[in-house]
Amino acid sequence: MTEVETRIEALRAVMREWGWSAAVIVGEDPHNSEYTPSRWCQRRYISGFTGSAGVVVITLSHAGLWVDSRYHIQAARELQGSGVEMHRMVSVEDMEWMKWISDNVPAGGKVGIDGICMSQADAVRLQSLLSVKGTSVISRPDFLSAIWPDRPALPQDSVWLHDESCSGRSTADKLSWFRGVLAEKGCRYALVTTLDQIAWLLNIRSNDIDYCPVVISFAVVSPEGVALFADGAKFSSEVRETLGSDGISVYPYGGVAEYIAQMPANGRIMTDPSSLNYDLAKAVNDRFGADGTVCCASPIDVEKSVKNAVEIEGFRRAYVRDGVAQTRFYHWLEDAMAAGEQISEADAADKLHEFRAVCPDFIDESFETISAYQENSALPHYSTVRGHDAMLQPRGLYLNDSGAHYRYGTTDITRTIALGQTTGLEREDYTIDLKAMIDLGMAVFPAGTPGCRLDAVARRPLWQTMRNFGHGTGHGVGNVLSVHEGPQTIRQNLKDQPMLPGMITSDEPGIYREGFHGIRHENMLLCVSAGSNEFGDWLGFETLTCTWIDTAAVIAGMLDAAELEWLNRYNNNVYETLSPLLSAGDSAWLYKKTRPISM
Repeated sequence: MTEVETRIEALRAVMREWGWSAAVIVGEDPHNSEYTPSRWCQRRYISGFTGSAGVVVITLSHAGLWVDSRYHIQAARELQGSGVEMHRMVSVEDMEWMKWISDNVPAGGKVGIDGICMSQADAVRLQSLLSVKGTSVISRPDFLSAIWPDRPALPQDSVWLHDESCSGRSTADKLSWFRGVLAEKGCRYALVTTLDQIAWLLNIRSNDIDYCPVVISFAVVSPEGVALFADGAKFSSEVRETLGSDGISVYPYGGVAEYIAQMPANGRIMTDPSSLNYDLAKAVNDRFGADGTVCCASPIDVEKSVKNAVEIEGFRRAYVRDGVAQTRFYHWLEDAMAAGEQISEADAADKLHEFRAVCPDFIDESFETISAYQENSALPHYSTVRGHDAMLQPRGLYLNDSGAHYRYGTTDITRTIALGQTTGLEREDYTIDLKAMIDLGMAVFPAGTPGCRLDAVARRPLWQTMRNFGHGTGHGVGNVLSVHEGPQTIRQNLKDQPMLPGMITSDEPGIYREGFHGIRHENMLLCVSAGSNEFGDWLGFETLTCTWIDTAAVIAGMLDAAELEWLNRYNNNVYETLSPLLSAGDSAWLYKKTRPISM
């Protein structure tokens, strides 16, 4: 048997011992994070699937992985020979796996979950669905530890402070705002469980999760202070002293449930059911009851998504620094290819890292670089693994989706470039997808418009030629936090969160042809005021990204006049901004790459 099959059989053995009909592995950590430390990479451990989203269900006779369209190709590759069957979901919000359990688990059976790694909302929904047939949901925290002898420990990286010169707001100011919101909602306390919310609120950072500089922690906010539950060994005396000046005390990470049990129930507590794990929700309910608990979306998400003036300037600065690194990288790549050097996808990713890392303000990459050539670029979340990656050739298309954390801002950018001769279909797809990105970047829309309504602006050029893509068009980006941030999103799924001035959101439509090529163009957009008139207030976007767009594969005649003007103006602005910061050779190269094109 394969390693995955051996692990599944070991799990089935303990399931029989516990009387379980099924086990659910959602792959999150106790904070419902998208990216998790190695200790909680449970989905990967039990299935071998390396993607960042998906649900595994193991019964005594079936093993299945439910994934959305971002991962259909990747999952099909990674699950080969594992005994795990892929179940295709339309989107990440799809709950089809719950219905499958209801249809396939016998009445009166038991379905096991890891209650500290499943959200309250999902666990309650699952229990509601199964209770109709007398099937119960059993929470057993960390149940995979029974078959995972060398399970990684929690990370031990030190905690550091995100300086006010980069955050734009003091911790005291943020806590004062938050306590004011709690008072408005009739709450005395708040339990904050999402890692990037805690990091933003308290201006703390760490390297507990690869690419996401957050601190594994919980926080209870009250009028008297903040109880921060984290590994105390990670806090220096200087950091503790600074936090203490804002009334923040550090308690052991595993002590949050016990702390809640001993809290005075002299007021209501606010929780967010979308991120609060099932077991911790039970602890809150046991102490405060339904009447003493206000369940709602955390107000921190919207507040941190609207960047202040200091943060916005930091993002602009970060994209200029990133533009310098990217220019040097693509110049190097072109020269190396022309010289006949053998370069793999992983070699290219490593080289881009080198160019970013020379900046003294560079902290880390903001996610694992997607360095993908030709058919590999048809996987939207392709993982570049040395030894299993492709060699670049002087033809076709190369896609690079990457980003970085600098002290003052976070970047995320995708560029698809031509490495040499391209086919007519490659050029046509390239141009249509570029039109989509440009059209969204030029959009003007009424204040109050949610991202789901803007999604069609980007998809229109694709739909007119009967093309489409399965992932979202845009996501928010945190300030030295998670590169994927809410609450705003630009995607087809209905969500009523309006775009607000100060929000920074990606613009990244794509076209993917399995076995051939994938194309994605991505810029980062700052939502800004576009003016007011008798029809109301209007919003638009400022493009923050400062990296040249390759025009070698563009069919200029397919762009309308406004799109062509935008493209030429954008590339010229990139050159004017970056050339003073580049060497003479890099500047000359960029000058050639940014020359205007015409129909």
